[in-house]
Amino acid sequence: MKLKLIASLLIGAVLSMAALADTLKLRADHPETYIVKKGDTLWDISALFLNSPWLWPRLWENNSQIANPHLIYPGDVLNLIWVDGEPRLTRKRLKKLSPTPRIEEKDQAIAIIPLNRLSAFLTKDHVIAPELVEGSPKVLGDAVGSPRFFEGDIFYGEGQYDSNKLYGIYRLGENFKGEYSENLGSELLFIGQAQVSQSPNVDKTDKVTPLSLIRSSREARQGDLILPIPEYETLPAYFIPKPVSKSLKGRILSSLNGPSAIGKWDVVVIDKGARDYVEIGSMFSILRSGQAILVNDDVIYQEDGDAFDQIGDPDLTLPAERVGELMVFKVYEKLSIAILMRGTDVIGSTYKIEGLAF
Repeated sequence: MKLKLIASLLIGAVLSMAALADTLKLRADHPETYIVKKGDTLWDISALFLNSPWLWPRLWENNSQIANPHLIYPGDVLNLIWVDGEPRLTRKRLKKLSPTPRIEEKDQAIAIIPLNRLSAFLTKDHVIAPELVEGSPKVLGDAVGSPRFFEGDIFYGEGQYDSNKLYGIYRLGENFKGEYSENLGSELLFIGQAQVSQSPNVDKTDKVTPLSLIRSSREARQGDLILPIPEYETLPAYFIPKPVSKSLKGRILSSLNGPSAIGKWDVVVIDKGARDYVEIGSMFSILRSGQAILVNDDVIYQEDGDAFDQIGDPDLTLPAERVGELMVFKVYEKLSIAILMRGTDVIGSTYKIEGLAF
């Protein structure tokens, strides 16, 4: 009997601890009410209430007043309530006084994340697989022997092209290397858009096609790649955070926004892709590596030691610390492009990452 009682108490304690672990944790300074403003995102609003804003779907779920949490509009009044011991947000938006208040839907619902920061990366390729580089058609030249081409110029492209489609002109950038120097792909620098020329003065052959550079951000050059403009009509309108096992570890390879130090809403390339079961919405923690320590008569950081100290192994390494989170929004076979959702400190463009489980 005592054993059954003890077992019951243990099971109850375990279930209580599990329930506690799954409970949403509110920020100490969370508001009780919030009025949605133009420019807000669901992520930002959730970050006002939650320590872990990637759990925002749970903050809004099971709420009859917010049947679709994506449809939140500027001017809505959000109130924090508690349901079965967990926080929930309710929305107040009444069209007019009547016996049965009606919710009035409007245009311009706020986004989960700022889609304007992603649009350039969704409408243009920024990574190309190694096996595609070799066979991609290239800019060949023009009739007057110019090596550079500007908006409005006509040049010849290698191969045949569909006259009803737009093509992107790209230049190869950084070559991304993975573990054991595996070639993961190359960065593509977008140059401009081209289409089959309609000029009566030029003709195509079975090997070359005249193209007009109709839009460009910089000069095109001989040898630049010519690729179809990607179509993303099937991309989800909303990017829902998805958990990833902590056992999946990788690193940031590069910042596509340019700077070596990155911050919130910057876009990066990571060394994990579809082959690692990464998908749109996959969440990762960003880790700052712990400092290497030398312990002799004095305790010093290894980087502060002399040349001999710096080539040896440290006596110990401090644990890595989490300094931010990122979410994947575009997936290739070996790489992915992600947006930095939150950073608690300056983040380097080559920091390590690990899956964010929740």
